[in-house]
Amino acid sequence: MNDYFRAITLGAFTWRNEGRIALLLEHMRKAGGKWSALHFLLLSVCLNFPITFAVARLSPSVMLGRLFGEDFLQMPEFAGVPMYVLENDFGRVFLMPVLLAGFALVLVIQAVFYLSAGFFLRISRMNVAPLSFGDRMGLALYSSTLPVLLSSLFGLFLPTVHIIVCYFAIIFIVFQRSSLCPDG
Repeated sequence: MNDYFRAITLGAFTWRNEGRIALLLEHMRKAGGKWSALHFLLLSVCLNFPITFAVARLSPSVMLGRLFGEDFLQMPEFAGVPMYVLENDFGRVFLMPVLLAGFALVLVIQAVFYLSAGFFLRISRMNVAPLSFGDRMGLALYSSTLPVLLSSLFGLFLPTVHIIVCYFAIIFIVFQRSSLCPDG
């Protein structure tokens, strides 16, 4: 666990120091795959928080209007929508599945992004000693701690745009750090 926290710290606050990048790789290897998987889930939760916050703040009639493309409050047959929603347990029946679907979507997008980053890191390191799959994934995961946290704060003002900003920052940082990795 101590190696996990050191890997997070080195991943978040190491910029252009080859010795610290080597130390990051060493702590990532010592921490192991289960801590990398946990870190992936923590990053996904942080990246999903602004989306969950934005969806949870919507009133039931606004949410239904956005999902179905109608203004339910302006239609006379749906004038009782707010009361109907309260009587039929809107949160458990409707809101929770929408939030879980949003989290699952962010989780899938995260998985595809990190697998793609690992694949392109392998291609970019073809002329130097390649990193193992675990090292490439660990480098991408632990280097993305700070961009995910900062973009989550940004996402409170512009949800879903924060994901694009986060991925651009991660791509920049990961490939910059990859060029500083020691051989092997």
